[in-house]
Amino acid sequence: MKKKVSFILCILTCALLVAGCNVSLTKQNKNFNEKKLEKETDKNLEKWFGTDHAGQSEQLKSAIEYYDGMKDQLSEDEWNSYLEQRDTAMEQIAEYDEAVKYKKKYGSEMDKKVKTEFTISADSATVNETIRTTEGKQFIYSVSYDKDGNKTTEKIEEYKTMKQKMARAGLNTVMSITIVFVVLLFISFIISGFKIIGVVRDGRSSSRRKQVKVAPIPVAAPASAPTQAKSVESTENLVDDLELVAVITAAIAAATESESADGLIVRSIVRR
Repeated sequence: MKKKVSFILCILTCALLVAGCNVSLTKQNKNFNEKKLEKETDKNLEKWFGTDHAGQSEQLKSAIEYYDGMKDQLSEDEWNSYLEQRDTAMEQIAEYDEAVKYKKKYGSEMDKKVKTEFTISADSATVNETIRTTEGKQFIYSVSYDKDGNKTTEKIEEYKTMKQKMARAGLNTVMSITIVFVVLLFISFIISGFKIIGVVRDGRSSSRRKQVKVAPIPVAAPASAPTQAKSVESTENLVDDLELVAVITAAIAAATESESADGLIVRSIVRR
């Protein structure tokens, strides 16, 4: 028990030390002063509203079209250098076109700043300002800074009220429940299909068993009966032949007036 308590205390101590280090690094970085960050963000926002993004985009597109037609007049080194600049210009054109789209959606003139929020860490900071335009629409202007206080990213996000966020969350919940219900219904349908397949398979097997007729197996007669009959018949024939031989021998002896029949031999008997 003591070891567990000591281990938990060590973890809490380490967490507090890490948190203290982050806080100390944030405080030591003068570039992450909230007032300074807000002031810098206001300047960037003012510049964003004051820039003619549509005109800047058209100028860059015209310049790219012009220099694309001069490929044959430029050396290989000049052309390669132009291609690098061309990639940067294309990225700027995309940013300008996106800004034009947002100005058409929310408005091109600022009315007032509603609120400012900060997200500051040890090596970066982000400032989110909720802006209302003269058309009464709101959006979030977000700027991120590196540890030296230089702007790294700039983006526009749609502002959503709490009601809109809750409606969105409710819609996501309903969609999630619906998807789960549909998946469960599909799984139950598959399981019930297995039962139907089993019933059909059993029915086919029983019908096949009914169609097959078993042929009767002939029973062989016992082999001992004919053998016994033949043996009895041969015995009877032998007894008859012996009696017949005796009679014939006696008759021949009487006919030849011989007192003994020892010298007589019967070779064969032919029945007619």
